[in-house]
Amino acid sequence: MAYDALSLSLLTKEFVDLLTDGKITKIYQPERDEIVLFVFNKKTYKLLISSNAGVNRIHVTNMPTDNPKVAPAFCMLLRKHITNATIVEISQMPFERVVDFLLLVSDDLGYKKHMHLIFELTGKTSNIILTDEKYVVLDSIKHLPQDLESTRIVMAGAKYNFFTPQDKLLPFDLPRIRTFLQTCNTPLRQTLAQTLLGVSQTTVAEIMWGLDENDHTIVNNEKVVQRIANYQHNLQNPKPNVVLQNGTPIEVCPFEYQSKKGERLYFDTLNQAHDNYYFLLDKTQRWNDKAKSVATIVKNAISRTEKKLAIQKQSVLEAEGREQLRQFGDLILSNLWRIKPNSTVLVCDNHFGEGQVSIPLDATLSPQQNAQAYYKKYRKMKSALQHNTALVEENTKLLDYLQTIKQSLKFCTEPEDLQQIRSELAELGLIREKAQKKQQNTPAKPLKYNVHGYTVFVGKNNVQNNFVTFKLASANDVWLHTQKIHSSHVVIVNDGQGEVPDEVLLGAGEICAYFSQASGGTKIPVDYTPRAFVKKPNKAPLGFVVYNTYKTMLVSPDRHIEWLVN
Repeated sequence: MAYDALSLSLLTKEFVDLLTDGKITKIYQPERDEIVLFVFNKKTYKLLISSNAGVNRIHVTNMPTDNPKVAPAFCMLLRKHITNATIVEISQMPFERVVDFLLLVSDDLGYKKHMHLIFELTGKTSNIILTDEKYVVLDSIKHLPQDLESTRIVMAGAKYNFFTPQDKLLPFDLPRIRTFLQTCNTPLRQTLAQTLLGVSQTTVAEIMWGLDENDHTIVNNEKVVQRIANYQHNLQNPKPNVVLQNGTPIEVCPFEYQSKKGERLYFDTLNQAHDNYYFLLDKTQRWNDKAKSVATIVKNAISRTEKKLAIQKQSVLEAEGREQLRQFGDLILSNLWRIKPNSTVLVCDNHFGEGQVSIPLDATLSPQQNAQAYYKKYRKMKSALQHNTALVEENTKLLDYLQTIKQSLKFCTEPEDLQQIRSELAELGLIREKAQKKQQNTPAKPLKYNVHGYTVFVGKNNVQNNFVTFKLASANDVWLHTQKIHSSHVVIVNDGQGEVPDEVLLGAGEICAYFSQASGGTKIPVDYTPRAFVKKPNKAPLGFVVYNTYKTMLVSPDRHIEWLVN
């Protein structure tokens, strides 16, 4: 993520506006490497500071936070020293991921003094450190291994030292960067990451987007310099956003990064963007854990059905040769006089074809018994053909239905969605559901869009597809589905407005293609027709419909999150 010193500088500016002169009223430590400060400044803000190696971050949050019954030692230390402290100043070490909170506190005798709460946002070595006004360390949330020869020893009683200035170029010192690039002979992407102070690989990727990193001409170097200048301009005019792919957050950007493709959620502040990113990320991870067991059940059911289907199809193929068994029985009975005692083969003219045929015989059986054995095998294979043909048809439909359930799992967003799928699996006998969790207790909640003024409903599973098509939609509404591909049922509510505009049909078609098995493709055929032409055959599974009158359009999948109402 683009959580470098440049993005941190924007966050720090927002902290200054929100928290300066605020009073710390509560302190929680919900995790061993995370603290939450409640800061009252006309209203209460929750500042989350995490030194977790995987998700080290700092931002104001609106999400619920836990307060353990037994506070860890570092939390008790903070409560002792900085409860009711006033935040006097918030500063960032220039072009480094270090934020220093200068606090005004009162000691036990009521005397005022300053303290510092410092956050180092440095990946695995991230830390939260409390010092006195002279930067003598009182304690830190993480006790990292220390090198006695190092100038940066972080332990109680030691003097805290900020990072030693790096021998790098300032990221927006354009004249020096231009001069440096003239003598550069290494790939520009690598060079910028190693040479510019305080920038991440994500930032470099945005600067170099669309440029040739191996082109060292004056023209290309000047384009790089111009890109850096544009980056600085965009930072001064931020447009914070979260980038999502298939509903999963992948990046927080201070403005629209051209190098990051996906859906975008926009926010007024970078703090809000970070808070939403981590909330969605946590929600996605928790959701994936819950959905994993259901996905495993569906996966195993599909695997079993495919294996059974393969065996049954093979049995059908084998049964297609059953007529030869009946013919062998007839030929044996018509050539009894040729068969000598203990014969193991009968060679005779083939009355059902041309030439002669060799018929294997069981020497322990009489000729009549050999004939009856062939008739018995014939009848058995004929019966197997009828049985397995029915099973092939049944399991083909079951496999197709399981594939729709597997597809639906990709678009589950709410517990109700998952419960509806569990209800489907329970009806198939794949899982056991408690009585209180029956389908009727989980109302369908399809997605709702506003596409150029028209309401559009999208089912996320078979239960919702059935609800959208046969409960919500009226006869004159427009119904959409990808052609010969599993997809959600999509309905455009017409409300007697006449012909639906092409731009609405196109938008709904793009949404339909996104919620389909072909969501990763282009030029996806989407059928659309009045809902009155859509029928559900008797005893057909949920989500299965037929239609004969329709038109087709080719679209590229697009979730159109900007039109989403709920």
